[in-house]
Amino acid sequence: MSELSKVYSQYQGSLVSSQQEYEERLKTHAKTLKDRYNEFLHEFVASFSRYSENQMDRLEVKRIAEQFFETTEIAFVAIDGSCHKQQSANFISFYGGAYGSKGTISLSEPTGKIRYHRWELNRDVSMVAFVPIPPDVMHTVVEETEADSPPVMTDTEVADVSSLHTKIMQLAEVYLAYEIAKSSSVEAPRIVMLDNSIGGILGNTSFSPRHLFLDQGNFEGETVSKGDMQIALAHPFNQKLEVPSTKNFQPHFRIIAEAVWQETKTVASSKCREFPDKHFKGGAGFLERNGLGTFDKDKVSFSFKEDPRASWQKTVRVFERICEKLFRAKDPLGVTYELKAIPGEREYFRPRDVMFLVGVGLRALIETCWARRILLTGIVKDSSSRFFYRNFLGSVCVKREVDAAKHLALPLTDRSIAELLPNLSPNLKAPWATLEFDSCFMTLHAEAKDDVWKIKGYDHPTLGETTRPERMTLRSLVQFFVAHDRNIASHAIFLDRLAYASWDDKDSKQFDVATDQFGTVHPLYFDGSVGPGRLQKLTMYLLAVLVRNHYPEALGYPEPLHQADWGAKSMKRRVLGLLDSSEWAFRSRPLSKTFREIRDRLGR
Repeated sequence: MSELSKVYSQYQGSLVSSQQEYEERLKTHAKTLKDRYNEFLHEFVASFSRYSENQMDRLEVKRIAEQFFETTEIAFVAIDGSCHKQQSANFISFYGGAYGSKGTISLSEPTGKIRYHRWELNRDVSMVAFVPIPPDVMHTVVEETEADSPPVMTDTEVADVSSLHTKIMQLAEVYLAYEIAKSSSVEAPRIVMLDNSIGGILGNTSFSPRHLFLDQGNFEGETVSKGDMQIALAHPFNQKLEVPSTKNFQPHFRIIAEAVWQETKTVASSKCREFPDKHFKGGAGFLERNGLGTFDKDKVSFSFKEDPRASWQKTVRVFERICEKLFRAKDPLGVTYELKAIPGEREYFRPRDVMFLVGVGLRALIETCWARRILLTGIVKDSSSRFFYRNFLGSVCVKREVDAAKHLALPLTDRSIAELLPNLSPNLKAPWATLEFDSCFMTLHAEAKDDVWKIKGYDHPTLGETTRPERMTLRSLVQFFVAHDRNIASHAIFLDRLAYASWDDKDSKQFDVATDQFGTVHPLYFDGSVGPGRLQKLTMYLLAVLVRNHYPEALGYPEPLHQADWGAKSMKRRVLGLLDSSEWAFRSRPLSKTFREIRDRLGR
């Protein structure tokens, strides 16, 4: 046997051995999971198959739809994006775009009927941006870190690490959703589906304005200060849902919200319902240190320099202008802004600046969906998270005073657990889902401290612990296709949904989470005693109608999102041809020629 054959044989042996070892571990994990399911987990799982099998259950969903949407003809839009990064000899070219697929679900039909609609020819629904970055500003497209000085990199390394193209794609997706949601009442959809996690984007765009540079810009006569950024990050606001809450984490968000709700620039602690003085003082002190106004310690009140309502409207206008210039007008200067200190000079947006704009757009989208009662959902195909089993159910174990260590001993991801469950429970028919859990459990989790199990947030080097806003979004794992013999099944997907006042808060159960740092947190909570909420029933039924399983590569995935993915990829193929052809422009006018012109002009 040759040496090469030996290498192949050894590799095959290692591969077979590793696979067998994994299968044995999986069998052990499956046995543990079955025990946990029978003891505890079954309370947080529900099958929704009866809504497609039983006429009376379908009538219940139709009644819920009529109450929520006030119609049985439900218009929807599904949005997906694509992006690309290409390095030429001298430039890095970024592309980011989004495409929307629209249609109507008719619940007047016995099983629900889908009709797709063409966009009007005079309406551009594809958000596309091309961004060529010249070599002298390549440092600005690199992700910023906490370090005082930027890393030293070659041009090739800059191209490798820069993620500006993905940021522009997310901005295109959010802007398209926002533009469609705020369109006229006749054209606005009643369901908006994003191919992304709503809670995930909110978390990724909730960072300190200290590292942002937008305050240096002049946007057609308007400027955005660090204070405006703080006010923007406090959004979205929903007084009925108590968003933001009064817990001891970012309490300044609640003070900003109170100013908006009370329609005043001066907020007194005595006029804020269930807002502890200690938390109010901490938030007011933070706002004063950041120059947003004055904190009167004697009256325990805070006075804003600028009305937070006007500040938020201004920030949204700047967001709209930047996106209009970048995606609609395709302005070559759309990815730059004029410096207010040096009129005529322009600076490139940094990745964090773009992500801040993404956050502004998503917050404005959420408030629009609340105001117009548009069902906003986000669907994620791939994730290795453990938010459901480890964070949420682990916290429930602590709350119920059951063995949390035994529960957390199972090392499987949420997706692995969800895809194993139908094989362990023959009564679990697709479509099925976990009961929705509050997105604050993306950070709140069970942890043992000094041999005592507690619920806490994620550790942070300066803040102690961090958490996400509660009562804003709900998360679940869903599986839309499982064959009767269990030999064929779709992947489990992650579903984010916006929470709605007078619906989710009324359907949920009280579940007060006591924490050392944040005080008491009041998330939305569902278990077997209350079952799935009305909006989860409605969402699951509508998505089950949209999952038609016509495409083997998209089994168990909503068809409109699959079509939006096709549209986004089709745009990308056209853009790649354009980017390839742009190489001729660089070759016809290389930098060496430019250097020669400079030398000849200046003389020697």
